[in-house]
Amino acid sequence: MKKRSILSLACVAGALFIGLMAASQVLSSNVQADRRAMSAANELVTAGHLDQAAVIYGQLLDQGVEDASVYYNLGNVAMQQGNPDRALALYEQAAELSPRDRDIRHNLALAREQAGGLSGSSGRGVLASIAQASRSLLTVNELAMLALGSWFLLGFLVLAYRHFQPGKRPAALRLAAMLATVLVVVSSLALVSRMQV
Repeated sequence: MKKRSILSLACVAGALFIGLMAASQVLSSNVQADRRAMSAANELVTAGHLDQAAVIYGQLLDQGVEDASVYYNLGNVAMQQGNPDRALALYEQAAELSPRDRDIRHNLALAREQAGGLSGSSGRGVLASIAQASRSLLTVNELAMLALGSWFLLGFLVLAYRHFQPGKRPAALRLAAMLATVLVVVSSLALVSRMQV
């Protein structure tokens, strides 16, 4: 009976491994095709064929490619074509995916100047302010990981706090739990605001 269980687990693990290998092959070929398309579009931009490059970048986005460089390059094309409003929207998408990229931030500021100020989130509620502040620091995925990690930290600290007898609980543990609670609230609020704004 024990040999059957081990054999069944080995078969399941083997099937999962084969499935993962096949999926990675498909993803790898898609990534290579996307890179070739990006390279072709970049060459078209260099040659001055902006409309054709914009079509290729647009096709990449239509295919579901979520890459800051695609949005950034398409924003550059829009700026060169004299469309700062479109460029601004594209640079904002690029900044959402790569908030610490200096080139994206620089071109985003230029597009804002040429478009006549800030876009979209001029209605500055609390959630919009939190979303804007978190945009310059973290991607949505990084923010989600921070929120999840802070939840785990808080749970661990609560369990550790309950482990000690009342009156013997360390003050540092209490302080750490309070800080973790603040981190949970702030990161969760920032994540919710980014998803809604």
